[in-house]
Amino acid sequence: MRIAVFSLFSLTFPCSLVLAGFSDSYRRVPDPEGQFPRLGACPDPHACILPPDVSQFLPGAYFDLRVEMHAYNTNTSLPTPPAYQYFNTTVKKDNGPWREIQHFFDVPTPPTEHWEFDWKHSIDVFVHAHPPIHVAVSSRAWRRLQFKQPGTYQVRVTYGSEQSYTVQYNVIEPRHPKKKAKNVILFISDGTNTGMITAARAIARKHTSGKYEELLSFEDFDQLGHVITSSVDSLLTDSANSASAYSTGHKSSVNALSVYGDSSLDPFDDPKVETITELIRRRDPKKAIGIVTTAHGQDATPAAFLSHTRTRSAYPEIVHQALYGVSEWTDPVAPDVWLSGGAEYFKGNMSLNGTDYYQSFAEHGYRLVHTKELLNNYDGKDKLLGVFRQGPLDVWFERNVYVNTTVGNKAAPDMSGKDALGSEQPGLVDMTLKALETLHQRGGEHGFFLMSEAASVDKKLHSFDFSRAWADLIELDVTVKKTVAWLKENNAYEDTLILVTADHAHAFDVWGTVDRHYLNHATDTQDMREAIGVYGQAEWPGYYDEDGDGFPDNWMPDVVLAAGTSNSPDRFEAWNLSSSGPRLPTIHGHDGHGYIPNPKDAAGNYGAGLKWNGNLPVDMEQGVHSLSDVFIYSNGPGSELFKKTFDNWDLFFKMTEAMDIQAPLVNEHK
Repeated sequence: MRIAVFSLFSLTFPCSLVLAGFSDSYRRVPDPEGQFPRLGACPDPHACILPPDVSQFLPGAYFDLRVEMHAYNTNTSLPTPPAYQYFNTTVKKDNGPWREIQHFFDVPTPPTEHWEFDWKHSIDVFVHAHPPIHVAVSSRAWRRLQFKQPGTYQVRVTYGSEQSYTVQYNVIEPRHPKKKAKNVILFISDGTNTGMITAARAIARKHTSGKYEELLSFEDFDQLGHVITSSVDSLLTDSANSASAYSTGHKSSVNALSVYGDSSLDPFDDPKVETITELIRRRDPKKAIGIVTTAHGQDATPAAFLSHTRTRSAYPEIVHQALYGVSEWTDPVAPDVWLSGGAEYFKGNMSLNGTDYYQSFAEHGYRLVHTKELLNNYDGKDKLLGVFRQGPLDVWFERNVYVNTTVGNKAAPDMSGKDALGSEQPGLVDMTLKALETLHQRGGEHGFFLMSEAASVDKKLHSFDFSRAWADLIELDVTVKKTVAWLKENNAYEDTLILVTADHAHAFDVWGTVDRHYLNHATDTQDMREAIGVYGQAEWPGYYDEDGDGFPDNWMPDVVLAAGTSNSPDRFEAWNLSSSGPRLPTIHGHDGHGYIPNPKDAAGNYGAGLKWNGNLPVDMEQGVHSLSDVFIYSNGPGSELFKKTFDNWDLFFKMTEAMDIQAPLVNEHK
């Protein structure tokens, strides 16, 4: 069949492309230039193999493998060629022979699937509605595969008359730690970069003659490293695929949770990769697992440890998967402790098929709590589900300072339509300490794995609500300090690996200080800019903490940090703090297209602050993430693995090494 001989040859890409019968060599291919790939991590003109090239696996870890064949014509005025009918997939290990994939894995050949999609291949298509390239897809997916032995594996698809594409995988030799970490606590400060750490330190720590009396709680940990955050097909990542890299050891695409994104419309058929929490359930099933977040429980970061979907917004299905798992995959994670917001996806019209998942969790042995008081009073060994409001939990300010702004939110977690007052919601400290108590009892000698996320640092940086972002980061600092104290009091400190990191960064930094009073009374832009002190005039801001709780007692001193991010829509900035609720810096333009500065934005002095000219596409209402590496502080057994610079997917392999769960067990759960 000569289906590959079209004007497609006018579209040439560097790839692991060989002529069948002439060469059997593999060649690693750099990512190609461009903003509009046909499908991420697929450099071949027609063939895609997922997982993609240079993926790494633990021996015995589960994964799905999908092959897609793309037939298309670059001349959009011509018909789309028919989908590929004949393509063959083979596998080999090290220098062994090529074998048919069904024989190599001893699995049946799956049916061939067909679908179509439009490839928006250029900026003219994306922005100006030029015709896209129509792609006809034929595909096969092999589910729940394992590479059982360490080694180098190659997967090849041959198609057309004499074309093929090959990817190469590494299945590592299991490594064992010097000292096993019985417990692992992974703190994720969502969206936080080093600039945010230094800003929080400047706000929350006393200093004399420019010298701090003490650093943040995690800054004296054993090791400090840097994590590279890019995704499989983009420089920038979102929280879904960045957290998935941590949870699975595989980079993915924006919005994807513990899957590789294929080209089909079905958000649940993408090739899955096993998460660290699923692996724990199979290789150390008595170890307790906890998920804590100040976001809704189905948000990207927690969901990456609980579910598999191409669409991070599949919140109802994420709840279902957390309890029941995915069909024909592995046992569900069913965390021993899950504390968060997101009540509307557990019960009511927005839950999956209207199911009352509170009742479902109760039937699976969970105790349910809805308030801070009930959480703190809980003292049992049962599995614990805490859901404290609809949507994400209110941030530290609305839980501790501006509680009145939560009146009328009608966000009660029982879906009664009553309010969920900020004062009734627990914070990261309350949830983390209660999780530790419960997990310590449930895991016993087998220990526990806990992921605890300060989610709203990211959410408030997106909207340039800097004081609220700093407060939630300081809350993480206090949480880590109290976690260390709790571990020491309960004789668990020496057995616990503590990691403090971020999943990605915002391009945030501080470049001086601002005389807020002067700026707010200045009459023109030039005069406003004189309020910013740099170099010798960048003297200390006026925050202080007299009560010693770790948080400033005054959040609106005259002199504050001159801070911001490198990207923004059009907005105004005066470094004020909105006391009527979280900041809303932009609104829809009058013509309904794009975003303009919000004249009611108190932090921007109601349109009278400094004009911040946007440098993002006009349809962006808030700031975006950045490419920056993020920090990782580590302490305890295995902390030496996390120093220096490494890629985000490697965090999974380092954690599994520290817990000593890299090697398959003879009797491990299937």
